Amino acid sequence: MTGMTTMPDVDPWILETLEALPGTDVVPHPDWGSQTLQVAGKHFGRVGTDSGGRPILTLKGDPDDNAALVQEYEGINPGYYANKRLWVSIALDDDCIPRLVSREALLGAYEIVKAALPKYVQAELGL
Repeated sequence: MTGMTTMPDVDPWILETLEALPGTDVVPHPDWGSQTLQVAGKHFGRVGTDSGGRPILTLKGDPDDNAALVQEYEGINPGYYANKRLWVSIALDDDCIPRLVSREALLGAYEIVKAALPKYVQAELGL
């Protein structure tokens, strides 16, 4: 099947984390070859691959926190195909990045986007 984009699988730990976050969805985005992570239809992350085919989790974040993560971990880089200050890409196959660090970045991305939602949307979702 030529022209078909293979969608990456979302790691179980990511799905488990998302289950505890109200209003989240995993939405395939075939044009990007990724699975987007959304709250109330707003993107806060995506699971995909980098130019070398390495699995990555790209997340929205605070610019200062992002810079610190990039400085500390070789497997965390400025956002792949995203604003390099506001997004980071975390290599999912890098055992040197503690799962807790990746999970905290995921939770932080959710909180940033959730906080920017209109109050009525937050109320509808029970946030």
